[in-house]
Amino acid sequence: MAGIRALQKRMARLEEAGKPKPSLIAVWFGSFDAWVEREVLPGVESGALDAVDMIDVVAALRAWERVLL
Repeated sequence: MAGIRALQKRMARLEEAGKPKPSLIAVWFGSFDAWVEREVLPGVESGALDAVDMIDVVAALRAWERVLL
């Protein structure tokens, strides 16, 4: 029985390791869209961030996040 329990624990660890990890943006802000709404859009509206550049930055980060998940 101990062998079966050890195998079950090992399988649980392997299954947990196989799950996708959330990106840092998702961890910090809850979701990618929440980050865009809370940080990017107000920055663009205030003029602190360039709208044209931020479109490219957000698109690149979304693509990067998709690859990692």
